[in-house]
This record gives sequence, C-alpha cells and structure tokens, in this order.
Amino acid sequence: APRAAGRRAMLGIVGSLLGLVAAPSSTVIVGAGPAGLATAISLARRGWKNVQVIDRLPPPPALDDTETWGDTARFYLIGIGGRGSGALRSIGAWDAVESYTQPVVGRKDWAPGAGVDGGVQTIRTDRPPTNVIARDRLVACLLKLATEELGVQVRHEVDVTGIRWDGEHSAVLQCRDCSAACQSEPAEPPGADATAPNAAEEDSGECFELSASLLVASDGARRTIAEAIEAEDARRRWALPGTRFRIRKYRDTSVRVYKTVPFTPPADWRCDINYSARTKAANFDALPALGGSYCGVLLVKPDDQLTLGLKDVPAARAYFDELLPMFSPLITDASLAGVIDKPTSRLPLFRYATPRAHHRHSTVLLGDAIHSVKPYFGLGANAALEDVVALNTALDAAPSLGAALTAYSRARATEARVLVQISRSFDYSGIRSFFTFIGPLILDGMFHAALPRLFAPNTLAMLQKPELTFESIRWRKRRDRMLQLCLITAILAAVGTAVAAAAAATVRMITRATLPPAARPLAMAVPFAAAAAGAVLVRRRIGSDVADVMAATGAPGKGAEGEAKVGLAGRAAS
Repeated sequence: APRAAGRRAMLGIVGSLLGLVAAPSSTVIVGAGPAGLATAISLARRGWKNVQVIDRLPPPPALDDTETWGDTARFYLIGIGGRGSGALRSIGAWDAVESYTQPVVGRKDWAPGAGVDGGVQTIRTDRPPTNVIARDRLVACLLKLATEELGVQVRHEVDVTGIRWDGEHSAVLQCRDCSAACQSEPAEPPGADATAPNAAEEDSGECFELSASLLVASDGARRTIAEAIEAEDARRRWALPGTRFRIRKYRDTSVRVYKTVPFTPPADWRCDINYSARTKAANFDALPALGGSYCGVLLVKPDDQLTLGLKDVPAARAYFDELLPMFSPLITDASLAGVIDKPTSRLPLFRYATPRAHHRHSTVLLGDAIHSVKPYFGLGANAALEDVVALNTALDAAPSLGAALTAYSRARATEARVLVQISRSFDYSGIRSFFTFIGPLILDGMFHAALPRLFAPNTLAMLQKPELTFESIRWRKRRDRMLQLCLITAILAAVGTAVAAAAAATVRMITRATLPPAARPLAMAVPFAAAAAGAVLVRRRIGSDVADVMAATGAPGKGAEGEAKVGLAGRAAS
C-alpha cells in the first residue's frame, strides 16, 4: 500500500508538470462493471487519489475460486475482441485479464438443414483471436487491480436513488445501502433492461449523500444518471432544437428470448472455437470457458415450446434431439433439468443518448449508459471499453476538466449513435431484413472479392477492426453502396441491351428462315431461356456468398421468414 501511494503521488506530480487536467477533489464512478472499473483504473494511473466506485450489486466471487467459476451456466460469457483488448492494454489492465480468458480462433457452424456431420469449420487467420471470459470474472480481474494495486475504493450494494447538480462543477448523489434488496435480486445479463426498485426496497437501507467534482455514469441499463439529465434538460425553458439531452429508444421488432445450456464437448472436438447451429425454429451458439466446458445460448421466439415450458427431462431431451441432434448427446440430464427450471431472459433494447455524452462540467456518461445494443456482434462491452480510452485521451489533451468532458462527448456521442443505428439495421425481420442486412452482405461479398481495392469488406468484418471508427465505417459503406448501385445499373442496362438484341436477331432469323411452324416458338424462347439460366446461376452464387459470409464473420443466419436468429453468447457484449 505505501508503495502504491508513492506511485500515485509521483504520477500526480508528473501530471502537473506536463500540464494535464488537474485531479478533481473527488471522483465518483457509478457502476462497478467492466467500463466503470476500467475508468477507475485509468484515472488512478493518472495519479488521481480520491477515486471511489459504487455499485448496487454484490461483489463478484473471488478471482481464483475455480469451483465457482467452473459452473459455466452461472455466468454470462463475453468475447473481448481487438477493440476491447486494445483498450485494456492502453490503460495497463490487459495483463491482469488475459490469463483468465479462453482464446477463440474460429467457428464450427451447422446451417439450417445440415445433418449431424454437416458442420462447417472455419479457422480465422486474418485477425487476432477473440478472448472469451465470464463477464463477472472480468469484473473480478479489474476489481483486484483497482483495489489492491491502485488503491481505488469500491463500495458494493450501494444504490443511487437521485441526483442534483450544485452549479456547473459539482454533482450530489442520493444513495442508500441496499444490501438486503440487492442480495435477493435475480442476476440479469449486462445490457438487459433493469427494473426500478419497489417501494419496500426504496425504504430499506441507510441513506446518505456523496458529492463529486467528477461524476462518471457507468450504471448500464439502469441509467439513473442519464434519466436525471434527461429530466433536467426537459425542464429547461429555452433550448435550441436538437440540443436537449434525451435517450433515443427503439421498439423491439424482432423479439427473442434465450436460455443458457451448458455442455462438455467430446475429446475430439476443438475447445478454441465457437460452435453454432442455425435452424428454422431457433439458433444455438456456444462459447468455451477455461477448463474445456462450453456454455451455449439457445435463442428462440417468445412462443417457442422451450419458452412455454417443457414438463420434464424426457420432454426436454426429445426437444433437443429434434432441434439440435449434434449437441443433444453432449447435454446431461442434470443440465436439461436446469434448463427447464430456469426462466427465459430477454435481450436488451436498442437505445442511445443524444446529442451529447456529458452534463455541465462535472458529469460524463459511458458504456451502456449511452449505447445499448443486442449482444450479437461483440460490440457492447468492447465499445464501452473504448469509451474509457476516449475519456482518457480527452483528459490528456484538454486544458481543463470541463473542456475534457466536452471533447470526450464530441468524440463518443456520435459513435454511440452510429453504433446503435448500425446494430439496429441488422435486427429487422421480413423483407426489410433483406434490404438492410442480407442484401448488403451479398453485395459486399461479391464486390469486395472482385475489386478488393475499390470496395471494402462487409460491415460485420469492418466492425471488428479497432482502427476504424463506427462513423468512418458507415460513411465508407455509403460510398460503396453508391458505387455498387452505379455498377449494377450499368450491368443491368448492358444485359438488357444484349437480351433485346438477341431477341431481335432471333425474330429476324425466324422471319427470313424456312423453319417449321412448330420450331418457331422454340427459337423465340432461346434468349429468354438463356436469361433464366443466368438468373439461376446468380441465385446459386448469392446463396454461397451468404453462407461464406456467415461462416467467415460469425454473422447470424436467417431463417425461412428472413428473421434474424443469432446465438447470444457468440457475440456477447455489454
């Protein structure tokens, strides 16, 4: 402890000499999830001393409690991609996390209709592996680093019930001890919409206030601070259009629920890849944990048989034998009993904070507090960790705390909006899904393969590149769409001209030649038959392109009705 205190004092002196933002008198971070603890670590490494983190939930199990962590189905697995690992490296936290992760280098996927032996394995060599870890274990890693090595104070089972701002430079939190209430709350996956506490909970526990010169809102789906900012802005008498803070919420047009299903793969299966199966009724996606066990997530419609209830283990066995015959033998009866007893969980809604990610000169928001997405493509948690780096960068460059928060907001508010809008475009159902998801994947696969220097890879592949911002990805794909539209129009015009010329030549041949009357209709049909044959070839090519894209990028499959059916665990975030 004395050595850590000495390091923090030295960092503070160096920061002052370099002209960095002076440490505020007190910093309070609401939310002890990955983003909140990562923020505490980055601020402590700047030499800031009075950094406090509060969270309404109990602390995670001990980091090295292998027996507890071995119960894979208890915990929500997330994948840390290049964006997340790069962010953790930049704040000096990756070494504390990496040894507790399971690298994933590829995927084996069973397409709809594939038999037990019909899985297609893809090993990715063009990108670093994704590191899978239980979300709570990631929290435990960061908690240990923050408290034991950097001296950050973390208080669990403390709920924020209200907030007020005293001027531009101070925020006051109304808090209460919620030990009993929090202990009894069911665990929810990160990003899931939290429910407000009931009256009995509000009346329980000791109440107190915390004052902060810098308040960091990383309270996830609860969004207590974000909603307070929205309410305060709504009370403003005068405001320019588009300047009031608000939380933009999307209606869920593709409702899915899920249950977790643990299993242990046989000895001849690889333990460093995802396993997934796409069917007309559901999707199953499994991620590995340390020790060789897997946790699968079964994503289904709310009216599915699994959701409505399976009466006993034999009924559950019959359900999995029919739906997932390649995985059913690997699921024990005890696991099936757990699946029956466990209630279904719902995915979070798409929402983002706009038009800024800060309030006054004292409050900043990050993570799920400003962007909430369904965990399909590993963007939630990774983007939240990038928010931490963006705040750190703003503090490095700005002359004051207020200027730093404004710079951070300018950098991340747009990113939050674009991230949610891109993710939302993948989630439509029906014919709209083809135009916003499958169609663009097909076009990108074909054009990038033919002209890689002119056309970028598909959006899913670009989202995994940490050097690209979400906004730059959107603008690049818009440019690609315009070029693709121009080329497609030119090709269709050329093909139409060729077909018309062939038909005209056929007519002239028929009128000039002495063909039997019965042969003339056949001759007229030749150009149209050639066009139909070309359409069939294109359709087959499109189908293979979709399959190739799905396998290469880990994208979700599409059912017969065009509805997104994605394995939650394989793209976890938040």
